[in-house]
Amino acid sequence: MNEEMTQGVELMLTGMGIVFLFLVMLIGVVKLMAYCVTTFAADVNVAPVSATPGQGVSSNAISPDVTAAITAAVHQHRAKHK
Repeated sequence: MNEEMTQGVELMLTGMGIVFLFLVMLIGVVKLMAYCVTTFAADVNVAPVSATPGQGVSSNAISPDVTAAITAAVHQHRAKHK
């Protein structure tokens, strides 16, 4: 019984050690990626979205042709899958 308990504790500590090392490596990789993104992608300019909060994108941003095509596709899909 004592030998089984020792093996169980060894297995538990080995598993916990492996998980701990994996998490440490994961944190290191995430921090490295964050550093790379802030260093190399800092010069990228992103245009701000000019939508009011809660309103979403204004309907003027989508052309009427695209709206008509989307509407027709939705109607066709609904008719096919009733």
